[in-house]
Amino acid sequence: MEFPAVHPVPRPLPAATLDEPPRLTARTLEGLEWLLAKELEALGGLDLRVGRRTIEFSAPPGREQETLYRAVLESRTAIRVLEPLGRFRVDSPESLYRAIQELDWTEQLKTSDTLRVDAAIHDTFLTHSLYAAQVVKDAVVDQLRTPSGKRPSVQLRGATLRLALHLVGNVATIFRDAAGRSLHQRGWRMGDVEAPLSEVLAAGILGIAGWWRPGHPDGDCSAEPLLDPLCGSGTLVIEAATIAAGMAPGLWRARRRGHGFFRFRDCDKTLTAHLVTELEARVRPPASSFAASDLDLQAVVAARANAEAAGVAAHLVIEQRHFEEVRPTGKAGLVVTNPPYGERLALPRAAALYRRIGDWLVQRCGGWRAAILAPDTPAIKHLGLRPTHRVPLANGPIACRLLEVDIRPRHSNAPSVVAGQGQEEVVLADGPREVASAPGRQRARATDEQIGDFRRRLAKRFKHLSKWARRQGIEAFRIYDRDIPEVPLVIDWYAGWLHAAEYERPHERTEIEHEVWLSRMIEAAAAELGVPPNQAFLKARRRQRAGGQYEKVGQQQTLLTVREGGLAFEVNLSDYLDTGLFLDHRQTRAIVRDEARGKRFLNLFCYTGSFSVYAAAGGATETTSVDLSNTYLDWTRTNLAANGFKDAGRHRTVRDEAREFLEHRARRGEPPFDLVVVDPPTFSRSAKSDAPWDVERDHAELLELVAKNLAPGGIVYFSTNFRRFHFAEERAAASYTIREITRQTIPEDFRNERIHRAWRLVVR
Repeated sequence: MEFPAVHPVPRPLPAATLDEPPRLTARTLEGLEWLLAKELEALGGLDLRVGRRTIEFSAPPGREQETLYRAVLESRTAIRVLEPLGRFRVDSPESLYRAIQELDWTEQLKTSDTLRVDAAIHDTFLTHSLYAAQVVKDAVVDQLRTPSGKRPSVQLRGATLRLALHLVGNVATIFRDAAGRSLHQRGWRMGDVEAPLSEVLAAGILGIAGWWRPGHPDGDCSAEPLLDPLCGSGTLVIEAATIAAGMAPGLWRARRRGHGFFRFRDCDKTLTAHLVTELEARVRPPASSFAASDLDLQAVVAARANAEAAGVAAHLVIEQRHFEEVRPTGKAGLVVTNPPYGERLALPRAAALYRRIGDWLVQRCGGWRAAILAPDTPAIKHLGLRPTHRVPLANGPIACRLLEVDIRPRHSNAPSVVAGQGQEEVVLADGPREVASAPGRQRARATDEQIGDFRRRLAKRFKHLSKWARRQGIEAFRIYDRDIPEVPLVIDWYAGWLHAAEYERPHERTEIEHEVWLSRMIEAAAAELGVPPNQAFLKARRRQRAGGQYEKVGQQQTLLTVREGGLAFEVNLSDYLDTGLFLDHRQTRAIVRDEARGKRFLNLFCYTGSFSVYAAAGGATETTSVDLSNTYLDWTRTNLAANGFKDAGRHRTVRDEAREFLEHRARRGEPPFDLVVVDPPTFSRSAKSDAPWDVERDHAELLELVAKNLAPGGIVYFSTNFRRFHFAEERAAASYTIREITRQTIPEDFRNERIHRAWRLVVR
């Protein structure tokens, strides 16, 4: 079967004129307009005008209510179906109020009912749609208000009557929403996963791919087998199964009288009962086969629950499986899928995923078609397949493309080898995909061997460290630290979540090959440790040069709380190179707690304030946390408050550059500190400070300033993770008695004893 031609993008409809009577209006998603038009024609709609996201249509004479009800019950790509109640010329809020009051709202509402008003305005006397909706709402309820003051109340969800105002120029049209809520809500969604696909968009994808054929004389769907190997909550396969089973999308809500028109005072109950009976009679066993899988067990459970609620579970096979392990059955069919992207997957990992999907399609799906909803980003070029069509769509706020690909059948399961050249060639519909040398094949085998060694090492370390961590009351610890030279990763455990970092090391892989390698390694780590794939995060660490160590790399806000030493700390696994809790300083934090009782404590370069929390827990009379970042000072306050240290007078946070803060205190002769932690970044450049920070160059001067702010016998704990650091011991010896304590501060879970260096300084 071939992909159908793609329709041109419709232009917006012209603005309505006053002498033009309003018509039924259906709303849809951008890119699905022509599918909706076919549906409405099949349902009896006449004189269709197709515009961007909007279709206006008329009903056959005498069948106005039936056409309206059928559009609500049977349309798969409509989001809303609006019935016009009136059109008016207005030029002010007052005239809009009067025009709405001209309608008899007693035919629509009782005082005990509820109301919602939505408004869309353009190029008119009002500048805010909420105000326009408020004017309409006031006009309706004021007409119905009783002498005792009783009137319909506003309700945003499940209102008895939902109105829609369209105000363009001086022409206002008022509609009532025949469904009452978005028609993508079929009624069968029982469980949810992150970023579920809209049912309307799922139907649109099936229609654009030609699997669903609304109004087609030979049936409304093809008999092709359908497969989704990254199914999430199963929206695509469930929508397809209901199409093949003849289940109208509005049937589930109709059984519960859940559509808005059931609550209309002029609802034709005889007609609605007849229509529901007719829709029930259409239900049949589907002729196609449907298979779905996902690596995430939570997604699989949600998909099975949704399929059961939709009444198609008996016709679906939904398994927990990695997509690369899936083997399509049959010579031809449609692979349709919505892989993770956007906020769910960082761009490098998305590129690797698309390359792996492309490889899998070539190797396992010869003779099939594929329709892949992908983000409109550079990642999709790594699919490596030439699409027949790239159809623009939007998944919520994310601009996407539906990539339609024909995969040429393979004559053998074995790759062809070009004789005498030692090269392997994989043939696609659009020609050779990739030519890999014989050493490349050896590298692929080596990757599998690396994964095996990597998983065995992870299992061994986790078995030991998890027991140790439970005894110590630790929920965040390091599992793996470049133990195998060929796998230069660091894996940290955060209460059932994984945080991985890759360190630069030379290798022979291309950029995309390396991203695929990384993707496989992180998947292997998550699988070995029983962590859902969406709870594993990967960061790339590069040699630090002229930037700060707290650079932001994402916007996901994956926050959780972990416990350490009886204290709670908020960590962010997604948005920064570091999570907010330096695990290698666990021993140093404990030392600070043991020494803090009765002391005035200073935390310079405080980051997220973990040392301040430990000092407060150890009985410090007061703590002061200094940093230039408002983000990290807020984080410090969050951590202090989470542990009960909410007295802002005793536990101060100060936004200042460390050297300026110390100089200012020394000049003013403020009370000295007894205990100080200095854990600076290697480099830091900030718009808030004229002078950049360099730990090698500036630490001696900083420690001299600290000494001026210390009480006699005061203690400083100084540390750095700069590998080539040279401590200015001779200069510091003028102010301090110095002892390096690095070995005492390396935790048991850190095999790398060079993770940091630390000193205990006592002021002379």
